[in-house]
Amino acid sequence: MKELIALIDELKMIGTRFDASPAQVATAWAIAKGTLPIIGVTKVHQVEEAAKAAQIELTADEISQLERLGDETGVNTLREWEKEM
Repeated sequence: MKELIALIDELKMIGTRFDASPAQVATAWAIAKGTLPIIGVTKVHQVEEAAKAAQIELTADEISQLERLGDETGVNTLREWEKEM
């Protein structure tokens, strides 16, 4: 979806700072929001990628930017169990 391009581009840009994939940055974003993502893995490299994602510490500005871009997509990134940031 073209609505997601700006968000994906930001995930990629942040990922360059950590040598991380957009998926790893998205996982770090979820963790920064106080959630504990449950990631299904079947291969060793997937475990390693998830562990790396858990080590990424996003800045407040990065989280704010991701939240803004997430809101602009029209996709609800806040679930009923999450607190407002």
